[in-house]
Amino acid sequence: MGPVVIPRVYNGRNRTFFLWGYEGIHERRPRTLGDQTVPTAAEREGDFSAILALGAGYQLYDPATRRRAASGALVSDPFPGNIIPASRIDPIARRILGYFALPNVPGTADGQNNLARADLAERIRYFNHAWRVDHKLNERHRLFASAAMYRRASDYLNYFQNLATGEVFQLNARRAALDDVLILSPSAVLNLRYGYNRFVRTADLNPDSRGFDLTSLAPGNAAWAAWNSLTDPNTRRFPLIDIAGYYDLVGATSSGGLNRPQDTHSLAANLDGLHGRHAMAVGWEYRVYRKAEYNPYPASDVGDVGGSTTGWLQFGEDWTKGPTDTSPTPPIGAGLAGFLLGLPTGGGILRQASYAEQSTVSAFHFQDNWKASRRLTVSLGLRYEFEGPLTERFDRSVRGFDPNAPLTIAAQVADNYARIAAQVPDRSYLGVRGGVTFAGLGGQPRELYDRDTNNFMPRAGIAWQLGGQTVLRAGYGIFFGPMGVRRGDLYQTGFSKSTPLIASADNGLTPLSTLDNPFPNGVLNPPGASLRAMTGVGDAISFFNTHFVAPYMQRWEATVERQLPGISHLQVSYVGNRGTKLETTRNPDGVPLEYLSRSLVRDQARIDYLSRPDLDNPFYGVLPDTTALGSTRKISRAALLTAFPQFTSMETTTNEGYSWYHSLQTSFERRFSHGHTLNISHTWSKLMEAVGYLNAMDPRPYRTISASDHPHRVSASWIVELPFGRGRAIGANVARPWSAAISGWQFEGLYVYQSGPPLDFGNVLFRGDIGAIELPSSMRTADRWFNTDAGFERDSAQALAWNVRTFPMRFSGVRAAPMNNWDLSALKNSRLNEKVALQFRGEFLNAFNRVWFAAPNTNPLSSTFGVINAEQGNMRRVQLGAKLLF
Repeated sequence: MGPVVIPRVYNGRNRTFFLWGYEGIHERRPRTLGDQTVPTAAEREGDFSAILALGAGYQLYDPATRRRAASGALVSDPFPGNIIPASRIDPIARRILGYFALPNVPGTADGQNNLARADLAERIRYFNHAWRVDHKLNERHRLFASAAMYRRASDYLNYFQNLATGEVFQLNARRAALDDVLILSPSAVLNLRYGYNRFVRTADLNPDSRGFDLTSLAPGNAAWAAWNSLTDPNTRRFPLIDIAGYYDLVGATSSGGLNRPQDTHSLAANLDGLHGRHAMAVGWEYRVYRKAEYNPYPASDVGDVGGSTTGWLQFGEDWTKGPTDTSPTPPIGAGLAGFLLGLPTGGGILRQASYAEQSTVSAFHFQDNWKASRRLTVSLGLRYEFEGPLTERFDRSVRGFDPNAPLTIAAQVADNYARIAAQVPDRSYLGVRGGVTFAGLGGQPRELYDRDTNNFMPRAGIAWQLGGQTVLRAGYGIFFGPMGVRRGDLYQTGFSKSTPLIASADNGLTPLSTLDNPFPNGVLNPPGASLRAMTGVGDAISFFNTHFVAPYMQRWEATVERQLPGISHLQVSYVGNRGTKLETTRNPDGVPLEYLSRSLVRDQARIDYLSRPDLDNPFYGVLPDTTALGSTRKISRAALLTAFPQFTSMETTTNEGYSWYHSLQTSFERRFSHGHTLNISHTWSKLMEAVGYLNAMDPRPYRTISASDHPHRVSASWIVELPFGRGRAIGANVARPWSAAISGWQFEGLYVYQSGPPLDFGNVLFRGDIGAIELPSSMRTADRWFNTDAGFERDSAQALAWNVRTFPMRFSGVRAAPMNNWDLSALKNSRLNEKVALQFRGEFLNAFNRVWFAAPNTNPLSSTFGVINAEQGNMRRVQLGAKLLF
């Protein structure tokens, strides 16, 4: 940093100053998803006999023998010896398997977790530039301008070491600010500020797969040639292959082709003044949030949106499980068997819309700090925020849901249903009404939900000095959550369109789509909002709660701080928080609770009654066969018992959630003196919440311990300067060469311990003592983190389904592994002359190379139940650096 001086042009000494900084990092660090599962050499040839030897539950069934029994069930015969004949293996599947890696470790008894890639690393390239110019107009008027930019690019997770796997990711940021400070009087200061931030996130699948030629997987295949030609080469990638139970080619953390720029503009004015014993501040702020996105490969939620631009092919277990269609699924193998036979169970091609959304915030605040007496200070304040609703630049979004909207299919569906009504005694008539509404159409406003205008946030606090060494502080405040772009994105049903892969037109009796021709009816184009209320009928929909209000937190705190001898102090605080009107996500179109089984064990009769597709589908022939409901001749009773059976599911939000938090926070600090400092803190807390539902149609959220509850967190940090060398306690008079070697050493450390989060086991059948699930810490291992024999039903044939869940969501005493981490560093400062110093620094992150385990498998039906097969954080990292100071 220095003054701006241009010889013979401008002399900015004591007037104009500039600063520029640069930082660059090239890094390579371990990054994996833990051990994965890939087909063995025998399984690639259709030989699953090895897993059949483990038990009859691994038996695979031949879909070519599938027929409908008198009971209505679909029945199949087993593959003899669990071996698929070589002649039945699809040649396209063979070519795709050529991209899969072979196992390199034995894995579990049934071959899971047989691919270990501890050698995988993430390569990171990073740089950052920062500029600032300060200028003094006069003694009462100063301003500065600043700007910064950085880029971070990385690639990782190429498990198969070819174009089928691997991801790249890049962040680009730009920032600028202009700040103007004007002293109006000795007791008043005005600050005006404008700020701009731009953040661009891009991601892609392996760049080597860009423009991938799909015909290379299916030479001479007309369907694959047509599929290849309808996709822009700039967005075409290796298809997303998703085989149940095996490592999938979907993309684990990023999305191919993602481009997401976000802009924030802010303008603020703040006036600070003194009047007697009052220090007052008043201010105004206006912010604009803008976000755009194009994401042709939504890999992280591909199942929700129904595909990707190139295509998503899903191979579940439905075709090869048995002996009936409602039989339990084998633990492993069935998805791969279906893949080898060329029989997908789902997937799709997505025509994804781009969007450009915006919201604004206006805020006003007033604060008064009143020095009531020499020992007592009282703070009172009020903040008001008005956040405008989300809008989309071209109104490309669903707004809400009209439950009474008439549908053109209603009469025909009612007539069709009348023919099967006798078989559904729970519902005598099927009248379908209700559909989505769109921004800016049919009398709807452009805003995607109503305005919330009462977001007043009072704050109050006191600071009271009790004697000369003790201070009591207390405070209370209300804080509202975001509502616009910061809350979430819009819903583009109609503007984006998925062509679903229809596996069967007769509810699983015979295949319709195959790997040889996954999309026999072509690809759909988005209709936009032209269908109005009929948009999305036959499929799943999402919509805004148009009466959404901002959630808010009430926070309160009381602190006692005591000055101790030796420039130290101790602080003890109680901190509480109450969350109100928290946003919850729910499906208002689930099967009502009265139709579900209340048996404490598996109720096969109820499962068959609700889930078996043995009724003539009243939507078949009425809806397009490219919709989920219009594609099959048969339908289940469960699908007809919902409030809006014309949709497969619905998703919206409510403000029914709440939470509460209590904590005791203790900290000790010894300020830097005599060459060392120490900070120690401990938080003992409990966080409860009700933001999720035990059953989809429960009337209110379920109260439980929060997934973010960490009862104990301990942190300690320290700095120690060694007292060696000239002017120090030891070696003060040694010769200069020796003094240069032993002086200037400094050691720093940071230790963090945090309790693990509670575990969720799902809708399980449990016949034991819940208190016996937790194991003593001395008995926990990565292979058995909790007591898997406490009473969990492990037999998939006895698994619960279509029942009212009563098993708790989480347990406070059964938790994942805690964090226990040490970061250490050593510094050597050497002064080269009066103006130049050199610093060497060594940093040891996770210095003791301790493993921080991820959560264990909590599915009792899995062969790896209770097993931890992944890690969090990083292994030990050593960073060496040098800095020249002048």
